[in-house]
Amino acid sequence: MAVSPRVPKKKPTWEQLIDPSPKQREFLSAVEHHDFVLYGGAAGGGKSYILRWWLALYLYRLYRERGLRNVQVGLFCEDYPSLYDRQISKIKFEFPPEIGTLKEGVVKNFQLRPELGGGIIALRNLDDPSKYLSAEFAAIGVDELTKNPKDTFDFLRMRLRWPGVDRPKFVGASNPGGKGHAWVKKIWIEKEFPEELQHIRQQFAFIQAKASHNPHLSPAYYQSLLTLPHAMAQAYAEGSWDTFAGQYFDIFGSQNTVRAEAIGIQPWWPKWISIDWGFKHDSAVYWHTTDPKGVTFTYRELVQNRLSPRMLAQAILDKIPRDSRGQYTETYERIYLSPDAFAERTSENTYAQQLDEILMAALKLNCLRADDDRVGGWMLMYSMLQARQWCVADACPRLIANLPTLIRDPKKVEDILKSDGDDPGDSARYGLKSHLAAKDKPYEYRLTEALDAVPDHTAKHMLHLKMEDEQQKQRELVQQMFSHGHRRRFRN
Repeated sequence: MAVSPRVPKKKPTWEQLIDPSPKQREFLSAVEHHDFVLYGGAAGGGKSYILRWWLALYLYRLYRERGLRNVQVGLFCEDYPSLYDRQISKIKFEFPPEIGTLKEGVVKNFQLRPELGGGIIALRNLDDPSKYLSAEFAAIGVDELTKNPKDTFDFLRMRLRWPGVDRPKFVGASNPGGKGHAWVKKIWIEKEFPEELQHIRQQFAFIQAKASHNPHLSPAYYQSLLTLPHAMAQAYAEGSWDTFAGQYFDIFGSQNTVRAEAIGIQPWWPKWISIDWGFKHDSAVYWHTTDPKGVTFTYRELVQNRLSPRMLAQAILDKIPRDSRGQYTETYERIYLSPDAFAERTSENTYAQQLDEILMAALKLNCLRADDDRVGGWMLMYSMLQARQWCVADACPRLIANLPTLIRDPKKVEDILKSDGDDPGDSARYGLKSHLAAKDKPYEYRLTEALDAVPDHTAKHMLHLKMEDEQQKQRELVQQMFSHGHRRRFRN
C-alpha cells in the first residue's frame, strides 16, 4: 500500500495571526499614514490586543522592508500589575513560538525570532518615566494613555528615535476617564494642539472603536455594558468623552451655561477676581459677579502660560473694559490668588507681591490668599450647579471644557484628582469658595485672615481701612433697614 507523502503545513501569515476586525484594520491603516494615533475610546474594542500585535508586525516590517535587525519598540502601561494583566499574560498565549520568545526575567521583553529580524518589544511600566532617559525606541505604544499625565507623553516623545527609522510612531489605546483624560481629549478628540505640536497637527489621528465593532465579542457583552450606570455606560459602551465613569461634575451641562451678553451685568453688582497662578502650567483668571437673585456668574476668563507675575498682572488689566477716558468701568471687592503664589518668590519678592505692585496701583486692591479647602470648594461648586445658582458664560470656553473632565480621586472620593489642565477648575474653586463661603464667617475672623495674607505693612494698613469702611457701611445699612421697619410698625 502506497503511503501518501506528508504535505508540509504552511505557516500562517501575519494577517491570519492577527485576524483584525474592520475597526482594527482602520487603525492599522491610520498608523501607516500618521505618526501619533489614538485607538479605542470604549470597552471591548480590542485596544490592548491590536496594540501588541501592531508592535510585533511593525518590527517585522522594518526588517522585511528596510533590513533593520534588533530594533526596539516599547509597550507601556501605567504600572507593572496593569502591564502583566493587560499585556504580558496575553502575549504568553497569543504569540506563537514560531514568531518569538517571551522573556520574563528582571527585564521583560518579547523578541522576534532571528529570521523575522530579532526585533524587541520592551515591556515596561510608567511608574517613573525618567528610568528611560537613555532609552531609544522606534515606536512606542501606551495602553490606557489617559492613566498618564501629559508630562509622560512629552517625555516618551523624546525617546522616539532609532537609526534608519525616519518617522518613529507613537500609538495610544484608551478608554475615556483617568487623570490624563483632559489633555488626551483636547489633542486627539477636540484637535486643540499646544503650540509645540501645531506644526505636526496633521500627524494625529483618532480611531473610535466600541464593543459593538468587535466581531469576536458576544453581542451580549455590549448589551451588558449598556446596563451599567449612565456615566459608565456612556464611557464604556458608547465611548463618550463628555460623560464617563469617575466624572465629578456629572451634572454640568447647557443648563449651567449662558451667553455673556444675556447676563446683563450691572455696575452695582458685586464683582471679584480669582487667580490660579502658574508659569509652565497655565495661569487661569476668572471674573465673577452675583445678581440680585443670588445667582453667581463667572463671566470672563484669561488662561495662558509662560507669563511672569508682572506680565500676568498686566494681562489681567488688559481684559478689563475701559471708558473713553481710559478709566476702568468695573470695580472689584476682592482678588483671590492661589496660596502657592505667596510662597514662591524670585529675588526678594513673592509672586503675590509682584502681582500686587501692578494690581494695587491700578485697582487699589491687594491679592488675598485664596481658601484652598479643596473638598469644601468642589462640594460648593457642585451644589451651586445643582441648584442652578452658578452659571458660566460662553466667554469662558476653557472653564466650560474643563469642568466635565475633572474626575474623583479614587483615594479620596470627595476630592478631585490632580491632573494636567485642571487650572481653570481650580481658579473657579478659589473664586467661589473664598468669596461666597467667606460671607458666613464672622467679620473679625475674615479681617484677621485677610490681613495675615498681606506681608507689606503699608498694604496691610490700607486693606484694614478698606475693610473697616465696608463693614461700617454694612452696619449703617442694617441700621437704616431696622429704623425703617421700626417706624412702619409704630405707624401700624
